[in-house]
Amino acid sequence: MGAKQSKRLPPPSSNRPTDIISEHSVTTSSPRITIEGRVYHNVENSSYIFPRDEQEQDRLNSQHFAIKALFGSNLLPSAQQAMPFNGKILDVGCGPGSWVMEMAVDYPNAQFTGIDMSDIFPTTIRPDNVSFEMVNILEGLPFEDGSFDLVHMRLMVSGIRVPEWPRVLDEIYRVLKPGGIIQWGELDFTETSQSPMIEHFITSFHSVMQERQQDPWIAFKLEPMLTEHQFEVVEYTKKKIQYGSDQDAIAQEMLWAWSTGMKSLKPLLAPKLCPEQPEDYNRLVEHYLQDCVEYNWFARMWIITGRKL
Repeated sequence: MGAKQSKRLPPPSSNRPTDIISEHSVTTSSPRITIEGRVYHNVENSSYIFPRDEQEQDRLNSQHFAIKALFGSNLLPSAQQAMPFNGKILDVGCGPGSWVMEMAVDYPNAQFTGIDMSDIFPTTIRPDNVSFEMVNILEGLPFEDGSFDLVHMRLMVSGIRVPEWPRVLDEIYRVLKPGGIIQWGELDFTETSQSPMIEHFITSFHSVMQERQQDPWIAFKLEPMLTEHQFEVVEYTKKKIQYGSDQDAIAQEMLWAWSTGMKSLKPLLAPKLCPEQPEDYNRLVEHYLQDCVEYNWFARMWIITGRKL
């Protein structure tokens, strides 16, 4: 399970060139771009900031298991109670498919569909009740009205611009059956008071997001956003992820995922944090992470469920 304490092997060295190379997959129409050995999304209408390579899949899988351990389940109690025995479930922004694959084993009589704008999900080995499709929700969902009993969406703050959220929520509302449930989770990483380095790093990250029209404070707005889009809020809860010298295994795993994510954002954050010496970026990340532990930084994960009326 992702929350166990373990030592991680460093990623293998890459012989790929460090200059920017645009390329397209020969098996899909999903474009990508390679920067300093990391492969990123290059979708025209997407603002998503994290990579789409194997290192990123490892980070997303780790994050999934840590969040599951944090809440004790893949579903909040209200979503579990509303989950039909043989329902149809959609996971928006499924990434490598961790949530879908686990849920499909837990609910073998239900049908699960995972969608993502990149084909980083399993293409061969998967349960019979799972399918994946390469779909960009910003272009609409290719499903009939009232198709799903439950829609799951998590950690989309780094991929959706503020003016795009209404379309996203309207599409989810449309494809849900009457009485269907949305479960939506976002991370609050806005605390900055612990040290000057933490403040500098987090405010720089927020600046990058705001330049891309993303909202770092979206976790605080889930309830009014669902209400504005005709959902009845059923459950709204948060869990604190506390870092420090005595941090638990969940915090340790989340800190590893956060560290890996921050290092992958070098193309965006280095110009703000160390514009004269971008080669110092990883050292600054390590300094920031040390402060997170030494000065007890924390984040919060918020999850909400809403019912389509």
